[in-house]
Amino acid sequence: MPAQVNFPNRFKLKTLLAALLLLVLAAIWLANKYSSTAPVAAESVKPQSLQDSPIEHQPAENAYTVHDMLGSEKPITATDNDGQLIIMPRPDWALDGNLLVHFSQLEQAAKQGDTEAAYVLGMNLHNCYFAPEDDTHLAERLEQAYQFNDNGVAVAENAERYDFCFGVDKQQRNQFYAYLAMAADNGYVPAQEAIALITPEQYMHAAGYAKLERNDYVAKRSSFVQQQVDFLSSAAQHGSIKALIKLSKLHYAQTVGQDGRLQAYAFNQMIMELTDDTELYNRYNWFQQRAQSVFTPEEIEQAMAMSDQWLSIIQANGTLYLHNNE
Repeated sequence: MPAQVNFPNRFKLKTLLAALLLLVLAAIWLANKYSSTAPVAAESVKPQSLQDSPIEHQPAENAYTVHDMLGSEKPITATDNDGQLIIMPRPDWALDGNLLVHFSQLEQAAKQGDTEAAYVLGMNLHNCYFAPEDDTHLAERLEQAYQFNDNGVAVAENAERYDFCFGVDKQQRNQFYAYLAMAADNGYVPAQEAIALITPEQYMHAAGYAKLERNDYVAKRSSFVQQQVDFLSSAAQHGSIKALIKLSKLHYAQTVGQDGRLQAYAFNQMIMELTDDTELYNRYNWFQQRAQSVFTPEEIEQAMAMSDQWLSIIQANGTLYLHNNE
């Protein structure tokens, strides 16, 4: 009697084998996919060379303008030894045409709490603070500029600034600090950095304090300087290398705080830890090496503890503002 073939059982067997083969192929495909796309941990890269010629004095503070073409781009992620810091772009505050065209819109936005609008308006008013106020003043500036042997650069700059600021009166120009402080009070780091560029004399004149009695004048001036330091400290703790550089210079000159040069040592150490600029790293590394013979081991330990504490705060805040990112 011929053997009977159970077709349903054979069909089930073939189906199971096919399913098993598909599972194996899927597992192989997934393994290859994840092995090729797995993220690679970024290395912390320190400046490669420490052999550049060092500057022979405490690093000088570089004047800067807050200007960056990356304002519309997404932040870039950088890694350090403890985790990730987000490199923050600074906004481009320069405006086209005439400031008066933009003034009302920026003013209204600033009053509604837009910190970037307050910053942009403050920076442009500060720029106009130095511009000629009328045709007579412009003629005087141009006469002075013609004496420079710069192929007419100074003449062109004065004329361009005059055109940009035309129509913005003196009272409006003097409000530059009010708008910058509005943004800085809300933790806007570029505004906090910018306030550090304002001299006490500019502030006193713009605020109408220039003719105060001596004691009142000194009190207002000291209050402004302390506010600058407070804003710088806040910016520094949010990763601003510009703020750290300014704080280092102020403490090295012993114009603020106590144990100034020891605190400058701590700020210099933070700059070295955060910068990606080899030249800047070398400058501060040289200064740190020079300071080894000035401070006792206990003082250096104290400064390093302060540096570590601030770096922990910076790490927790998670942002980094490079000094050359403008």
